[in-house]
Amino acid sequence: MDSSTLKSHSPYKRGADWGAWFGIYLSVLFFVTSYSVSSPVCALIGLLMIIGVPPCIYFMLRKSYVSDNGTTIFSSLWMEGISIFFFGGLIASIVAMIYMRWIDPTFFDSRIDTLIGMYSSMDMQQAQDAADMLIAARDQKLLPKPIELTVDMLWLIVFSGSILSMLMSWLVQLTKVSPRVHKQKK
Repeated sequence: MDSSTLKSHSPYKRGADWGAWFGIYLSVLFFVTSYSVSSPVCALIGLLMIIGVPPCIYFMLRKSYVSDNGTTIFSSLWMEGISIFFFGGLIASIVAMIYMRWIDPTFFDSRIDTLIGMYSSMDMQQAQDAADMLIAARDQKLLPKPIELTVDMLWLIVFSGSILSMLMSWLVQLTKVSPRVHKQKK
């Protein structure tokens, strides 16, 4: 097998390529989970999308592993997974920031009001305490700004994605890949 027939890409390039698609997935997940408090359908879709993240990452890493004939080392797969989460999270964070800052500036405040109403309507003391805490935080302007939320969202995506990528890289390497035969053109 000639080495020129194998086209191997950097894990960063692959991560960026897959990250663009994953960013769309995470952006949809942001909107679905954001409206899940007021819509049971969005809550169900959001739950299914969250459950779908590990198989999605597994598929992406497996495709890279197979394209390299099963020769990709663990650390390269792991870095590709981290890159997928970083670039995807970056796209989703930018989309969330634009939405919360310029398209719907009352987005976060309306979600807090919904939570306050929900907690206030419950008969449990802990729910009343949570409602009082949210009211006090809102009145004292202690709630985070959209940029703070998006930076925290990006950190959460990358950190949890790093751990998930490690597991998925290990699972991808558990299955062997049968080598492909490359035909030489005459």
